[in-house]
Amino acid sequence: MARASTNFPKPARRGTFGDRVCLRWAAALLSTLLYASPGFAGHPLITEDTGTQGRGNWQLELTAEVGREDAFGTTEDATDFAAVLSYGLSDSLDLLLSVPYSHTRTNGNGLHTSDRGLGDVGADLKWRFFEESIVSIATKGGLTAPTGDDEDGFGAGRWTYNINLVTSIEKAPWGFHIHLGYQRNRNVHGERSAIHHRSLALTREATEKLMLVADLGSFTTSDRSYDEDTVFLILGGIYALRDNLDLDFGVKRGLTDPETDTTGLLGLAIRF
Repeated sequence: MARASTNFPKPARRGTFGDRVCLRWAAALLSTLLYASPGFAGHPLITEDTGTQGRGNWQLELTAEVGREDAFGTTEDATDFAAVLSYGLSDSLDLLLSVPYSHTRTNGNGLHTSDRGLGDVGADLKWRFFEESIVSIATKGGLTAPTGDDEDGFGAGRWTYNINLVTSIEKAPWGFHIHLGYQRNRNVHGERSAIHHRSLALTREATEKLMLVADLGSFTTSDRSYDEDTVFLILGGIYALRDNLDLDFGVKRGLTDPETDTTGLLGLAIRF
């Protein structure tokens, strides 16, 4: 099986407490791509790896994330979905298109609100330019179009771009991935315009069909009211139902205040 591909995630935007939680989850989904197999990372991880689909191969990924955050007497529930289509232009070069959708519900102080909508559509190219023994290096960059409704908190309102550098070290049954990224966060919300990402992921083949995964990382918080970065920890697994069908699951835990408290992760990858 081929390897995974993950877009650069975007932290929460400036605005109301509910808007920040909604966009943090929606952006995470926008950035998450799944392509799981033994020895290689994928959803539910955020950390990218160096894998590509292979020339002429397609993948459709469907993900869902359900999260809750409680603060100041207000409860935020968010259900976020993403569809990601990827295609192997060559053995070492992929083209990816991602479309997110979010539904958020806010309860607090006697008020109830519900919002839903499409997010900003993203397109990326991923190129693995070095591979020697157990070490490989890849770069990935792309654009995000302002297709989401920025007035309702589902989009940046402007074109954004990102660039990432990834190193993978893999020797069965272990895999280790290092991810450094930068996002030019052009937006209409007064957010920080420079977002930096740093993360590490560890994978281990537990059986022929099951791979256990862990991910630790951080982002510059786009909300200017926060001085600390968002920091997260993800634990989960990827199970191969068939050669061309993978199911993944996990839990994402926020380790700092800007990050969502707890998020459940679920995904399905179909290769053809």
